[in-house]
Amino acid sequence: MASFLVLPLLVDGAMQSLHYSDQQVGVLSSLVSVGVTVSAVVAGFWVRRVSWRLAASVALLGVLASAAVSMAFKNPWPFLTAQCLGGFFGGSLYSLALTVLADGSRPDRSFGFSVAAQVAFQVAGLLAGPSLLRYRGIDAVLGLFAALAITGLALAAALPPHGRVPDATGPGRRLLTLPVAFALAGCFLFFFNVNCYWTYIGPIGTAAGLSERTIANDLAVGVAVGIAGALLASWWGERYGRARPIGISALLIVAAVLMLPYASRSSAYLLSAGIYNFAWNLSLSYQYAAVNAVDDTGRGIAIAPAFHGGGAAAGPAVAAFLMRGSDYQVVYWLSSAAVLLSCGAFALSAACRKDRAAGR
Repeated sequence: MASFLVLPLLVDGAMQSLHYSDQQVGVLSSLVSVGVTVSAVVAGFWVRRVSWRLAASVALLGVLASAAVSMAFKNPWPFLTAQCLGGFFGGSLYSLALTVLADGSRPDRSFGFSVAAQVAFQVAGLLAGPSLLRYRGIDAVLGLFAALAITGLALAAALPPHGRVPDATGPGRRLLTLPVAFALAGCFLFFFNVNCYWTYIGPIGTAAGLSERTIANDLAVGVAVGIAGALLASWWGERYGRARPIGISALLIVAAVLMLPYASRSSAYLLSAGIYNFAWNLSLSYQYAAVNAVDDTGRGIAIAPAFHGGGAAAGPAVAAFLMRGSDYQVVYWLSSAAVLLSCGAFALSAACRKDRAAGR
């Protein structure tokens, strides 16, 4: 999932090395997310049926091939197609990883630690970003993705061969019950908001007059603050339920987004990035747990990235369609509305689950 985690770096590379416009990088971001979406839908069928070690190895080889093709062919359609396929194979790995974690005895804490590990990579990637781009442009970024895939191949054998087989997968048990549908809708809307913000946060800083180094440093610090959000989720566990942390996170995200019109002040840009990433990672840890809690089949967590990817694809695509020139007001409003609707969807999921449990 490295291409999504350091998306501002990939976007900057596309704009500098390939001369993509604001609208074209929106398309790039959307295509990566389309690949993730399709892969997660497919994962719902295979993740409990095939060898996890074999699946991880095939997917990692796909990520490696995607990076190699993208480095070899810079024309828009071969490059964009390869990135879409990279999203597919990366999304397959992510669905597998979530399923492995969900099978553990304390998934709430496991998801929190997993998100913290991803955020640690984001910090390192964003700090190294300007140096990588100066060294070899976008090829340096793609080389990073290839190196990660090679490292993963060396570790794939450490996975368990298979996971548990839930009793609820028998005949007559449906995956898309109403509580699960609302929870997955919440995932879609949350990442609609995330990718509106994450795709355009770099260009917003540039338009506000901030230097490339200032933007990279501020985003790296902001992402580092996100580790605290993920670790807080691991520490809290189920102590305060899931609705409360998701609701608090939504309000913090709206506050962070509304700071962006003042991004010409580096302090406002930094504060927005820090608050946003803290809330993002706090909420995400509980969203995985919320899906897992209302699903009896053991497959819901595997397809959750499809709804994350679908929302991530839709967000920048809708923003790119509605944007006029470099006016980012539409990004602020779309991001704020989507995260509030996401919070409402998770609340409805929990309410429906309680009604079903009570037999109503």
